[in-house]
Amino acid sequence: MMVQCDVILTYCWNRVGYTILKSLHQKGLKVWVADTSKKNICSMSKFCSGSFVYPDPFTNEEAFISVLKDKISELKPKVLLPTHDESVVIMRHRDEFPSDLIIPYENADKLLLLANKAASTQLAKAAGVAVPEVYESAYDVKSYPVVFKTVIGNSAKGVYFPKSKEELLTLIELHHQKPTLIQEWIGGTDYSVNCVRWDGFCQTSVYHALVTKTDGGGTTTQREIVHMPQLESEAKKLLDAVDFRGVCGLDFRYAPELNKIAYIETNVRFTGGIATPVAASFDIPWVIYKLATEGKYDEPIDIRIGTRTKWILGDIITLVGRILKLKWNPKELKRVFSFSGFDAFDDFCKEDRWAIFGEFGYYLDKLIRNGKLNP
Repeated sequence: MMVQCDVILTYCWNRVGYTILKSLHQKGLKVWVADTSKKNICSMSKFCSGSFVYPDPFTNEEAFISVLKDKISELKPKVLLPTHDESVVIMRHRDEFPSDLIIPYENADKLLLLANKAASTQLAKAAGVAVPEVYESAYDVKSYPVVFKTVIGNSAKGVYFPKSKEELLTLIELHHQKPTLIQEWIGGTDYSVNCVRWDGFCQTSVYHALVTKTDGGGTTTQREIVHMPQLESEAKKLLDAVDFRGVCGLDFRYAPELNKIAYIETNVRFTGGIATPVAASFDIPWVIYKLATEGKYDEPIDIRIGTRTKWILGDIITLVGRILKLKWNPKELKRVFSFSGFDAFDDFCKEDRWAIFGEFGYYLDKLIRNGKLNP
């Protein structure tokens, strides 16, 4: 019997891959999922047509590419769709894959440029985008707290909020071997502009964080689609300036009491909160698939403002983290325990009940192995 495969998804252990898998499966596509883990939310989903494992792309790059090449030769997909930072590794080896294989990502150099928080902040500022003030050293800081972060990182890893010069100097010393960035602290809430830009097509939507997994922002566990044309306009300035092509998410902070917005970073991939725009009728995986394979997208996109989604396991991790740090507030706790008022869940689908156990098992394994709830 001939194996059917339209799309191979990589980095599929988490809710992002699961949202993409559900989206493409619902459109009738045969989707194979791949990851370093054998059991995860996607491999245990009834929506996948098959799964396979590969070596870690970040520690064993050549072996990772070799396995991908072999599976592509076997399965003959139309599209290879990276979902996270492994896209840089894949695009670095683009010439080793069949020329007719569609990989809807920018070249590795542009991906790395935009993923670098210091470089993308400079690009944003040059494009006229509002950015936080950048400090050259601890001695230039005007007030605290400030934001101190490594220029490469995701899921709030390597991001700190020192409240004094002494704390900041300690962090600088601890990270002296890595490129870092010191920025003005902007209050308010995290907002993310999800974008698909492709040869004249450009569609955006904005969600804001209701609950974040870590203090000070970062990974969201609950989100809501909002009408923020100013943020969409700011995002388009940067994307136009670099002539971006593909899927990305731009993070901003917005302090309503000051009416102040500031660009934070660009995620040159599918964002962690992709379930929210998809639930709001901006079906990003399907949109990019159609654009990449047919060069156009003609279906109407009517984004529903007020759409809310929840990452169930993320809320549990948030609750545990807050309890361990003795940091929580009643309003946030009420939201964590709430399951009503959501249009969709990142990691649960009634028609696919067993998949979430793959996610729980993956996180439990990482907790046992590494002692961390943030894989």
